[in-house]
Amino acid sequence: MWAVTGWAAATWLRVTLALATALGVLWLVLGTGSGWFWAAVVGAVLVECQTTRALAAEWGYEARYTWWWTR
Repeated sequence: MWAVTGWAAATWLRVTLALATALGVLWLVLGTGSGWFWAAVVGAVLVECQTTRALAAEWGYEARYTWWWTR
């Protein structure tokens, strides 16, 4: 169970840091006045939401079979 939790947390952190880095670079290149920057922000939020939902579903699926009372 803890292995799956660690994997999910590490994957979420990697995705979040990659998105934050990409948005940081776009902010430096485009600035906040650009519509492309805000489109990228919306896209990053959508990717973050989908990734979080997918990781939570994967964790929940795995958790059903690894709790101590299912052994």
